Amino acid sequence: MTRIVTDSGPLIAFARSQQLELLQRVAGSIVVPAAVYSECTHQVTKPGGAALIEARTAGLLDVREDSTASSRLGTLPALGAGEIAALAMALDLGCPLLMDERLGRKVAALHKIPVVGSAGILLAAKDRRLITEIAPVLAAWRSWGYFLSPQLVEAVLLRAGEH
Repeated sequence: MTRIVTDSGPLIAFARSQQLELLQRVAGSIVVPAAVYSECTHQVTKPGGAALIEARTAGLLDVREDSTASSRLGTLPALGAGEIAALAMALDLGCPLLMDERLGRKVAALHKIPVVGSAGILLAAKDRRLITEIAPVLAAWRSWGYFLSPQLVEAVLLRAGEH
């Protein structure tokens, strides 16, 4: 990958675990729609908020105005503004979308937007020997309440040789 558009959930997870540089090394440029960035940083005290502000200042995040492509997605009443903005930007830029939210991933598939999940980024990082273990990262995310299904976690750890 040379760039990826990200939704708020994975962005917060990587920021909170101090793994934004890892995300960049795996995915390339991290493109963040303005709506997503605002969701994540409108309160600096929100988890990962300060880290994301610092990452943008350091040039690690490419925050862009929201795409006008959202009209091509149709009516999406069950998705939030950030998810819609991320889907629209990925569609507009023709690049993969980093999203874990199930409904958003289904919408992406309907529009032929390639999707990568947070666990997929961690697997790619381990395959490239950028990290030695995935389990501690996933455990930390889950301890904060970041939802990853037990089946997904088991499958990822099995593929990573950590099960």
